[in-house]
Amino acid sequence: MPEKQTIKIDIRDVSVHYGTFQALTGVSMPAYENKVTAIIGPSGCGKSTLLRSINRMNDLVPHFRIEGTVTLDGEDIYAPRRDVVDIRRRIGMVFQRPNPFPMSIYNNVAYGPRLYHIRSKNVLDEIVERSLRQAALWEEVKDKLHQSGLSISGGQQQRLCIARAIAVQPEVILMDEPASALDPIATLKIEELMHELKKNYTIIIVTHNMQQAARVSDYTAMMMLSDSESRSGTVIEFDETERIFTNPKDKRTEDYVTGRFG
Repeated sequence: MPEKQTIKIDIRDVSVHYGTFQALTGVSMPAYENKVTAIIGPSGCGKSTLLRSINRMNDLVPHFRIEGTVTLDGEDIYAPRRDVVDIRRRIGMVFQRPNPFPMSIYNNVAYGPRLYHIRSKNVLDEIVERSLRQAALWEEVKDKLHQSGLSISGGQQQRLCIARAIAVQPEVILMDEPASALDPIATLKIEELMHELKKNYTIIIVTHNMQQAARVSDYTAMMMLSDSESRSGTVIEFDETERIFTNPKDKRTEDYVTGRFG
């Protein structure tokens, strides 16, 4: 079993339905504080659905229904009267393709703090610089903060989106294949950034790239369809990443990580 860690996110027996379609069945896994957890598995097994259930992004999908519990620091994020806006502040999200807002680099990062009624220019300046530094982007953009966030390279745009996510000081960062649209050099920068960010944040990443999962994560959850008839995904194995890649307990995990199928 994994060494004793503090559980930041705990997913217990979670099933997700979109109307009559069941996307997830009985998913259980933790995400440990200040660690990177990778979610891997073949296409269509519900990885992104699971990720979006962790910060209630799926609430925006018509006919979404969830069973089971997702807790943040032991508190059920789906409990009645939970503040969804606060949940999404505490659990930030970075998407597959860079999606800067069509505004300046500065305003991209300041957008979230302004939503939370921070108006002081000095405070916003500090937040923007701190967030861009944490996203390893400050030195590259400090002289063009008032240029459009869409004017920089794809890799820089993705780091800008990470800066935007951390500007509101979340506790958890969800990343849905954050480097899949980037070239190898930009991908390496994102991976190096994850190693730095986990000092301050808990990170959960969905990736199809086995080498990336092995490089960046401390723990790995392996997802598969729950059976050959079903289109419903579940977690079949969770462990320290090194064990998943060198000595998995489930033959399906071994077949997937070694490239025999998937």
